Amino acid sequence: MSMRRILVIVLVASNALAFAGIQGWLGGAAPRIEPERIGNQLDPQRIRLASDPPPPQESPAAPEAMADTSAAVADEAPPPIADAGEQTAGDGQANAIAARSANPPQQDPVGEAAAGTVPAPQQPESEPQSAATPAVADAALSCVAWSGLSQADADALTRRLRRSGAEAERSKTDTPSSWWVRIPPQGSREQAERQAQELRTLGVKDLFIVQDAGPAQYAISLGVFKTDTRARQLLNQLRAQGVRNAGVEARLSTTYRVQARVAADAVRSIESGVRGIAARRTACTPR
Repeated sequence: MSMRRILVIVLVASNALAFAGIQGWLGGAAPRIEPERIGNQLDPQRIRLASDPPPPQESPAAPEAMADTSAAVADEAPPPIADAGEQTAGDGQANAIAARSANPPQQDPVGEAAAGTVPAPQQPESEPQSAATPAVADAALSCVAWSGLSQADADALTRRLRRSGAEAERSKTDTPSSWWVRIPPQGSREQAERQAQELRTLGVKDLFIVQDAGPAQYAISLGVFKTDTRARQLLNQLRAQGVRNAGVEARLSTTYRVQARVAADAVRSIESGVRGIAARRTACTPR
């Protein structure tokens, strides 16, 4: 038997088994057909046409309310019959109460607020600003000044004050520290040497040529004194010897003063970074 014939027989047998299963011949229930399934899904009692009026909606609480009202009416005793005048007055009061119930009086919020019955809206209160806080902070600070400082000490103190939050005020003072008798700077070393030789010829032995670079380079120093009077005495002697181009120049010393408002307990910690500065501290008046 060829392979093709075997395949045909297997396909025919498979179709036969599938058909028997669909029809329920193999013991299982036959599947429901489409019309039966659609019929089970539909509820004919709830089907409404678009033209039909909507069914009345019954409130579930209506029967209970009607039953309670009927019971209350049955339990109440019939009111006594009043006279005609009393009945008329009672009817008038009942009508007035019914009218007030139907049309409640409008409340006037402005009038009630004026009368004090309705509280007026409260405005949010702003927190009062304390004006005493800056005064208390200023009172805790004191004015301290450090005088006669070198530039290095003044720079170090200023940095420490700023790190602590204080605002440092700095000033510079130039004061004469000595008086110098000298001949002004010459144009070159050779000129300075010739001028020095002329001075030696006039009998001036104590002299010195400045070699350091700067404004005083190649000047001829004849003496340095701590007072102006002593410097003027030497100048007069030199002029008596014939020196005409000598003069007196004040040599200035620059010192710095640093002032700040700091807390009393922070002064020592600020001074700890600068050696010997505590001796230069004085009280001051804020500017």
